[in-house]
Amino acid sequence: MHLRKIRGIKNRKLEGKRIVLGVTGSIAAVETVKLARELIRRGAEVIAVMSESARKIIHPYALEFATDNRVITEITGKVEHVELLGENGIADLLLIAPATANTVSKIANGIDDTPVTTMATTALGSGKHIIIAPAMHESMIKNEAVRRNIEYLKNLGVDFVEPRYDEYKAKFADIETICLHVERRLYGKEFSGRKVVVTSGPTFEQIDPIRFISNRSSGMMGYEIALELWRRGAEIKIITSKPRGLSLPDFEEIFVWSVEEMLEKSLEYVRDCDLFVSAAAAADFTIEMAESKIKTQEELVLHLKAAPKILHKVREIYDGEVIGFKAETGVGEDRLYNIAYEKMLDDRLSMVVANDVISKGMGTADTKVLVITKKRKEWYEGLKSEVAEKIVKAYIEDVL
Repeated sequence: MHLRKIRGIKNRKLEGKRIVLGVTGSIAAVETVKLARELIRRGAEVIAVMSESARKIIHPYALEFATDNRVITEITGKVEHVELLGENGIADLLLIAPATANTVSKIANGIDDTPVTTMATTALGSGKHIIIAPAMHESMIKNEAVRRNIEYLKNLGVDFVEPRYDEYKAKFADIETICLHVERRLYGKEFSGRKVVVTSGPTFEQIDPIRFISNRSSGMMGYEIALELWRRGAEIKIITSKPRGLSLPDFEEIFVWSVEEMLEKSLEYVRDCDLFVSAAAAADFTIEMAESKIKTQEELVLHLKAAPKILHKVREIYDGEVIGFKAETGVGEDRLYNIAYEKMLDDRLSMVVANDVISKGMGTADTKVLVITKKRKEWYEGLKSEVAEKIVKAYIEDVL
């Protein structure tokens, strides 16, 4: 009951989902209270299952408090593994985090001598979703037998969250990455097998070696749309000046700095994609960079020239689906619609997302946008993660 105030406060992408969190005897078990809470903040219900080794590192009471559910430390006459993860089980997914080399190898060989491995054996037999986040010494994960067991489980449909390699250890992946894996596994797969290129963020046009011209764009909306498409099965390439360093399968960040670099990479990758999302706030003007720092002076005149329009250049070689963006300032709702509609026709867009950045949207966590397709004229307002979800749903309904 005490979790009502935090359930779904980050997003509701896991609302109505029940996740079994299997905890084994890695020191990373201390991170599972945070992990459980983060899953709950995304709307999930979490039920923890602990091995005896895990209970030597973290007390079950900690996870009982974190989840507001009784922690399963043994399989009883209630046959908890069947109740949760059998063919008619009430859970949607088994997340084993952290998973030791011992646990991974036992699961691969059908051994179920702990509550966690029993849950895994049951889930494999019933076809329930399984995600494993390993944590162990680097030499252990490099062991050929352990690698073979991991590959075997992958071939059975088990997802693995790649660990972070540091200090000769294969460390527990960060909690955000694990949660994103869970979201993707439980989302619909409308974009499965589709390749999507997204541009995101501002560009930086150098005045001299230490100064540049740019804008207030954070790149957040582009990222949120890319992640929303990725959750739905897309293979993403995001071309951006503000990479987040995400380590996700089928999600590649391509770092660029200037509008020329963004254009070059867009033309390189767009030829082989199914959807191009032109969300970047690329520069409208460029400048010839001075070779050395410009000295301080009373007055400085800069000569700017028009930058190439990325979307126009893309359209010269790509005739596929495009979501375009249009930012204006102080034009009013009717004028904004007219400008956006003209852009949709001129650039042959499947969808255009327009907003007035004076009020909100550029460099802010929330936004208000007008979404236009051949079937829709609709305003969306809220956090960019929420608006991105609505944009993708609208694209699925109207275009896909």
